[in-house]
Amino acid sequence: MMPLQEFPKTPIQLSFLYLMNILCFCLNAASQLMSFIPNCFNSRILVLFRVMFSLPVFSLLVNTLIGVALFWLVKYLFYTIKRIYQLPAGPWGLPIVGYLPFLGDHVYLQFDQLSKKYGPVYCLKLGKHNVVLVCDWPHLKDAISNDALLARPHEALVTGVYDTRSFVEMSGDPWRQHKRLSLHILRDVGLGKSKIETLIKEEIDQFLTTLDNNSEPLDFSRRIGPSISNNVAILLFGHKYDYNDPVKIEMDRAQNVFTRLFKFAGILAFLPWLSKLLIFLGKLNLDIIKQNLIIVDKFIQEEIDRHRGKHNNTHEVVDYIDGYLEERRNRERQNISEGSFSEMVLRRNVAAFFGAGSETVYSTMEWTMLYLVKYPEYQDKIRSEIADVIGFERRPDYADRARMPFTMAFIHEVQRIESIIANNLLRRASEDTKIGHYSIPKDTLVIFNFWSINRDPKLWPNPDKFDPTRYLTEDGTKAVKPPYLIPFSAGKRNCPGEGLANLELFLYLVCMVQRYRIKVEPRTELSFEAVFGISRRPANLPAFIFEKIVH
Repeated sequence: MMPLQEFPKTPIQLSFLYLMNILCFCLNAASQLMSFIPNCFNSRILVLFRVMFSLPVFSLLVNTLIGVALFWLVKYLFYTIKRIYQLPAGPWGLPIVGYLPFLGDHVYLQFDQLSKKYGPVYCLKLGKHNVVLVCDWPHLKDAISNDALLARPHEALVTGVYDTRSFVEMSGDPWRQHKRLSLHILRDVGLGKSKIETLIKEEIDQFLTTLDNNSEPLDFSRRIGPSISNNVAILLFGHKYDYNDPVKIEMDRAQNVFTRLFKFAGILAFLPWLSKLLIFLGKLNLDIIKQNLIIVDKFIQEEIDRHRGKHNNTHEVVDYIDGYLEERRNRERQNISEGSFSEMVLRRNVAAFFGAGSETVYSTMEWTMLYLVKYPEYQDKIRSEIADVIGFERRPDYADRARMPFTMAFIHEVQRIESIIANNLLRRASEDTKIGHYSIPKDTLVIFNFWSINRDPKLWPNPDKFDPTRYLTEDGTKAVKPPYLIPFSAGKRNCPGEGLANLELFLYLVCMVQRYRIKVEPRTELSFEAVFGISRRPANLPAFIFEKIVH
């Protein structure tokens, strides 16, 4: 046996020895208590207990159960102490649930507040997971370039509803293969090419007709939502839908409900073992999330079935589903295992593209409308650029943005101040790594709090003020987007639809301001309160008036 003075005395090892002494003491105390109880009380029940305790087998069983319970307690305390020494500092939580009960609906605000107490990188226990929060630009810049932080959690995004992962939820080689294939297909069918810009312009022309309401107030969200999702539908399904199509209306409604209710930092993410029970009991809206996901899934499956029928006669690839089905056929012809390239994964991929491709643009446009009305002088500046660069006869081209710096600055400032995506999708450390000088053990989850970075006064003077001019050069001829404004994340895990989203934001904004003067009824109070699900949306969007400009 190693002499005591030679035993290694690291903090964790000393803590373990201390906890083992507690375990031995508790076992001994339990044994003494069992022999003491019958001498203190005189009742038939305790006499029965005395007889039971006198049986060697029963005594051994009780000691074993107590020993197991204490072992797990010691193990929990041991790993808690180990966490203190290995992970960044952070607040304590409760057993099993961790810090989850203390988080509200707007978790990005609480993450930001905690960073002011514990520093820009700190750790929370959320459910069974150790979660590291990154809340400043220097450490975020380090983290997004770290390949060890590209993995996703071991659990699927909506555990209890689907166990199959979309490529967004995959890690390692499956993720790389699916990302490569998806980008290849989408580029082939028009993403990043003039073809998709032409189709979006046609869609916007149709959308603008829905705003012609004789200067009467109208529900902007109900009109722009179907239009934006049509742009994504062109890439995924090869066609768009009529605004009155009942199937598409139900699909958009279901997607909208899901994105409002689903929380990245919620029960599904950190207590997945509870999700099936909570769905069954109808708690925390999880049953509603499931119902609407099933609607989306059914819609996509019907599209896949139509495409499969078409592929029996032709191998032409005009959209994402075509390209994915063709990849499956190629693998089958070459006797390559289907692996993760299943039809279920196709459904999940399409759902991810459809949701993400619609949600960010939809939310950003809602906030954009509020700021156009709140600051009519900025609306006039954008219209002045339109007059100088485009005029009021032709429709804008995306290339016009280079000569419209204030318009681009306005879009950047909406993205910054409202942090539409306030947190990233969860990442997981695939190996032991570091963020700055902070140790991040393998399988630790990592959250980037974009809200903190977008409101950091070190980066943005007077960050609570809406000020598009902060992006303009001194002579006002260029809009410069700083590297720390990353509304679509950054690095290898950035949103693949960023280019499409920026194209849409510019064209929709310019086309509306070119044609209409946008306002609300007199004495209407504008609310900038947000609701937070997958993205931050305005909680109460007023009815807008689109007054046609006559030249």
